[in-house]
Amino acid sequence: MDLGNALPRQYTHLNFDNHCYWRIALDNTLFAKWKDVVPAPAYRNITEEQLDFVIHLLKKYQEDEQLLHEHNRISLAYRGKV
Repeated sequence: MDLGNALPRQYTHLNFDNHCYWRIALDNTLFAKWKDVVPAPAYRNITEEQLDFVIHLLKKYQEDEQLLHEHNRISLAYRGKV
């Protein structure tokens, strides 16, 4: 669960808070604005398989900033912000 805290330290130039990384990963796991699919807190209300995939994505973001940017654009589109 510390991945959400590690990413802001890694990508200081992005000025994202830890919740932004979780939002991006959750939206891309659920293929929608996550709050439209499950109630908060998401980590308690998604399946174990979904949580595993969210964690997988957070780990991938540590390795692949381009994927992070791509998933952020998708997440923002789900939210009508692009």
